[in-house]
Amino acid sequence: MQVHRCRFVDYVPQSINAIEFAPSTSAYPYAAVGRANGDIELWRTKGNLVHEKTIPGMINGSLETLTWAHQTQLTEDDLEIFDTPKERADATARLAESAPRLFSAGLNAVIIEWDLAKLVPKAAVDSYGGAVWCMATNHAQTKLAVGTEDGHIRIFDITNNALVYKSCFNKVNSRILSVAWSQDDKTIVTGSADSCVRIWDAATHTMATRMTLPKEGRDSTLVWSVIVLKNGTIVSGDSRGRVSFWSPTMHVIEQEFRALGADVLCLTADETGHTVFASGVDPKITQFKLLAGGSVAAESAINGAGGKKKLIIRPKKWQLAGFRRYHTHDVRAIAVSSHLDNDLIISGGTDTQVAYCQARPFPNENPHRQPCFPPLNSVISVAPEANLILQRQGNTLKLWALGKAEPASRLLADQMESGQALQVYQRQKDLLRMELKTKTNLLCSTISPSGSLIAASDAEGPKLYSVTYVDDSRSTVRVRRISDFPPSDFVPDFSENLGAVQMRFTADETRLVIATVEGFVSVVDITGW
Repeated sequence: MQVHRCRFVDYVPQSINAIEFAPSTSAYPYAAVGRANGDIELWRTKGNLVHEKTIPGMINGSLETLTWAHQTQLTEDDLEIFDTPKERADATARLAESAPRLFSAGLNAVIIEWDLAKLVPKAAVDSYGGAVWCMATNHAQTKLAVGTEDGHIRIFDITNNALVYKSCFNKVNSRILSVAWSQDDKTIVTGSADSCVRIWDAATHTMATRMTLPKEGRDSTLVWSVIVLKNGTIVSGDSRGRVSFWSPTMHVIEQEFRALGADVLCLTADETGHTVFASGVDPKITQFKLLAGGSVAAESAINGAGGKKKLIIRPKKWQLAGFRRYHTHDVRAIAVSSHLDNDLIISGGTDTQVAYCQARPFPNENPHRQPCFPPLNSVISVAPEANLILQRQGNTLKLWALGKAEPASRLLADQMESGQALQVYQRQKDLLRMELKTKTNLLCSTISPSGSLIAASDAEGPKLYSVTYVDDSRSTVRVRRISDFPPSDFVPDFSENLGAVQMRFTADETRLVIATVEGFVSVVDITGW
């Protein structure tokens, strides 16, 4: 048996730019992993990390930031609509049972809400300020704060399934690189490219406080990430490789650590606010813990006079607790699960791998790494009878003919060692490069055993192509799309989505088996085409 090592396949995995867990109020235990080309992977986080589906990104799209939203409380307008307590209780219950909403944005200046069932955009609006570098949902899950290239923070209303531009904050003379809401949603904290961390009044849209970081040399310090902890402490990570903890009242640096040897690109904290993780260009993940009296900080009480509880106040300090290197290149995103029964920490970046482990035993826990190739839909399909390979990337299909090697004589074969290379007398051929006219990246593709049929699908539906070879050498091919495929009844009438996530030809090439986005499996007779 001969094994082909196909080094000519030029598949390029996409880097991970954003990772976000679904809100803890949601019954959907998902983690969204955003790739640089706009693809969003949804991983189920109960137990081990399991890939469930991929939302294909828009053609020539970009993704820099992700955020979830899950509104569980009625707004003031809702309270005017629902008069009786029963109506309000029913409306609140409907909100709690609803699915979470997922938003993405990037350098193409478009904010997109995604339909998690159909894997297509549900709504899209312009950012009104150029490239989007950061985005955050408030804790009430009713507003979206967006930081843009032009130095403005813009607020979008997302109540009652809306996505509507609402207001704009005063401008700063640099791009907004990071944004976070305070716990009470009264202030917004931003990090910019001008060495400043700013606190904004969410009601008046004006700057309340500006905190300046020192420069290293002539270049301004870039504040790549900011988060706000439960007690109001602001944590920032910057291009100096430092993590700074700011006083919530005095707005000065209480503690500062040289966390990394290069830029700190991402920060995250656990639900208690007592543990912070940082990573970036230096690909180690650094952990900080809030300690009180040498142990992890926690509020405790003792019985005082008259049996009353008396709160013990101990001085608390942040300490660098440990670090691990889970990646080989820049770490651009890190997240800790907000579900207390499943404390996963997930990270990813330029090396394109998703790494995860339990957060509590960190840094003593070894990570699990997911491969950079799509877990469900292989980018490669093989036509064994024709010795052809079909490659999928973005909205492009590439067809290759495998090379041929000199057959070894029986005597020589007996002397050869396993794995020894044979002499190649005919190299592989690049037969076809076909760019499909689709709005999104392809979800799946496949080729028939004889290589005469190719099927591919985006989020809108499957497409079938007939492949004919001009000469016996198969050096030139012609492709024709079969226009009346797929048949209108290949999915039930009530199904609104025709996109396929898996497709396979039968061995006799008379049928095509299609698994749709909504979970239907259809067997389509293709003998008529």
